[in-house]
Amino acid sequence: MEKLRKLKQLHPVACLRSLTFVLLVFRCFVDEAGATSVPSQVIDLNDKFLQVKHEGLWFVEFYAPWCAHCKRLMPIWEHVGHALADRSSPVKVAKLDCTRYTTAASALNIRGYPTIIFFRNGQEMIYEGERKKDAMIDFALKAAGPVVGLIGSTLQLSQLRHSTKEPFFVFVDSIDEVDTSPLYTEYKGIAERLFSASHFYRIPAGLLPQTIKLEHVPSVIVFKDDTFMVFNPQNGGNLSDWISAERWSLMPLVTASNVKDVGAMRLLVLSVINMIERRNLSTQVGRFHSIMVKAAGTVRKDQRLSNIYQFGWLDGNEMANSIVLGTVDQPEVLVFNVSSYEYYMSGDASTEITERSVISFLERIAAGDVQSMGGRSIIQQIKRVIYEVSTIVYEMFRAQPLLTMCLFGVPLAFLSLITYCICSTDFTVDREEVYPEEEDDDTDLSDHEDHEKAD
Repeated sequence: MEKLRKLKQLHPVACLRSLTFVLLVFRCFVDEAGATSVPSQVIDLNDKFLQVKHEGLWFVEFYAPWCAHCKRLMPIWEHVGHALADRSSPVKVAKLDCTRYTTAASALNIRGYPTIIFFRNGQEMIYEGERKKDAMIDFALKAAGPVVGLIGSTLQLSQLRHSTKEPFFVFVDSIDEVDTSPLYTEYKGIAERLFSASHFYRIPAGLLPQTIKLEHVPSVIVFKDDTFMVFNPQNGGNLSDWISAERWSLMPLVTASNVKDVGAMRLLVLSVINMIERRNLSTQVGRFHSIMVKAAGTVRKDQRLSNIYQFGWLDGNEMANSIVLGTVDQPEVLVFNVSSYEYYMSGDASTEITERSVISFLERIAAGDVQSMGGRSIIQQIKRVIYEVSTIVYEMFRAQPLLTMCLFGVPLAFLSLITYCICSTDFTVDREEVYPEEEDDDTDLSDHEDHEKAD
């Protein structure tokens, strides 16, 4: 009881000091824990980067602290830095605050945030792919590698074919030394333009496996989808167009960042599905995807159709909706012309679509028997603008209804108030209200003159 009485008599200042001491000790533990956290592998740059950007390999994010997209990308960018550091990559991952270092941002012509640029000994390559860790790491590794890699053995070629999921190109030398033929000069020029998106190699003809027979050397081979194809200039195409068309797998994922490249040479046959169910054959989406893959394989074997169509699949219907300016159900097949923005739809129910019906639909499009929809006419462009604006507003209301109401409601309220004031104000003016004093003065002056005449 005596101890309890003493505790009650403690001065409030003493209690406050004790609490302050406890908080200081707690902060020391927090600071120590923070000091043991994993250090960042992302370098903070300033305006002096302009002096060193020509030295080595740099993967740089240009951002603004207030940008919401930049904030979402920042943790992913940290993972990219750690992943490349763990692989002992020579690529230096960095970031630059464009609001603080405006000189560098202006010199590099940074217009939007975030902007990601890969610098290869001063050569700039803007990254326009997906903002995902694996996609950015793959891009950095491709951009950091040699423009044309050398395959030194048959075993190395076999390992590449089994380990590389994406298509890759191989130039076959006529001799074991570097080939200086015009074909190799053209091949190397294309590789310098596309090396960040595709893999390019060269190999001596003597190291090719016996299963690969070439009619002439030098030549160019593409390996993809467990098979290979040889470039044949006698078919009428040039090497650049052939590589642009063949650098895609049988059925790649089509996104907003690569749709123009995938559909640059051919019509896109898009399978509107979703990533979660596409491998599940017990679902309608999974069965539909399996049918589309088989149809793509059949088209690949048909030289005429393979020169017209490139298959692909969409994760969700967002892009398909923007193409048709409406709602596209999943699963669905959509044939899209990227250059003209025209599209074709079969109109068949997804449960009734078969491999044969897909091939028949594509043959009728090639023959001109199916009417295209969409396009780039003035009316269609107006419809597209209205659709995109309405879609953006709808997404804003769905994500942040209160903020969106304030964003649109406050300006509309002010505009309504101003309009009401303008319409309700009476602008008619009575002359007597404008010149009352002058008329009174004139009356007084006339009375004074009459009085003088009377005198």
